[in-house]
Amino acid sequence: MTTQTDPLAKSVRGTNPQNMMEKITRDKVYAMTFWKEKCFAVSAETLVDLAVTDLTQIGGIYGGNNRATEFLCLALKMLQIAPEREIVIEFIKNEDHKYARLLGAFYLRLVGNSAEVYRYLEPLLNDYRKVRRRVKSGGCELTTVDAFIDELLTKDFCCDIALPRLAKRFALEATGALEERKSLLEEEVGEGEDFETVIEKAVDEEMAKRRAMAMPGETVNVDGDDGEADGAATKKKRSLEEEEEEEEGEKNSKKKKKKTEDKEEDVEIAEANALRLKLGLKPLRG
Repeated sequence: MTTQTDPLAKSVRGTNPQNMMEKITRDKVYAMTFWKEKCFAVSAETLVDLAVTDLTQIGGIYGGNNRATEFLCLALKMLQIAPEREIVIEFIKNEDHKYARLLGAFYLRLVGNSAEVYRYLEPLLNDYRKVRRRVKSGGCELTTVDAFIDELLTKDFCCDIALPRLAKRFALEATGALEERKSLLEEEVGEGEDFETVIEKAVDEEMAKRRAMAMPGETVNVDGDDGEADGAATKKKRSLEEEEEEEEGEKNSKKKKKKTEDKEEDVEIAEANALRLKLGLKPLRG
């Protein structure tokens, strides 16, 4: 039967390895054509071929009919046959096939202990390659390997599967089960150096490169966003110039209007004075 666990498979947390996936999800996997056609009588060797050739996305349950992805099908098959831990680690260390790598990481997250999970999954946080992920609606979205690994390490659910509880890393470090994690930047820092020194050196090198590439008389932008900064500055300058032109135009129009009114008033006063002169009256003052 394609739904039976390998008799030689070791129990996981005192139970059948297939129980790491909920029964309702297992039933959906069993109903998939991919499971019936491709996952029948699969061994650890042929499972590798399936993961390399047929796995083109990650994900859980999708679509209106609640279909299971090929990723879930192969994960359940791994729970059935329970491959040797060395094979699973080779899945994870395989840099050529990213989906097979994520399949091994997902399986180890389900069956491995906390120390193993941290030891073998944390290096994958430095893998930034893009992968396709099937979403609930049935479509696909882009994510990255490190984002999926971070989800495995920090979330309670992944690909519609409840993940086993993971011990805190600092607790494992305190007991000596794990060494303190070092980032890539810390590994590049030599003895006797600190982060500030390394950053200052990197900034000086970058500035030296920019000065060497700059044209004579051209200023070097420290921020690094040359095009965006120049464009924003030019745009701001133009807007200020336009505002100044508008204000100056308004002032000129007011002056012209005032001059016109003054001229009209002078003409009226002159006409009135001429009339008063004929009548023998004193002229008006302008």
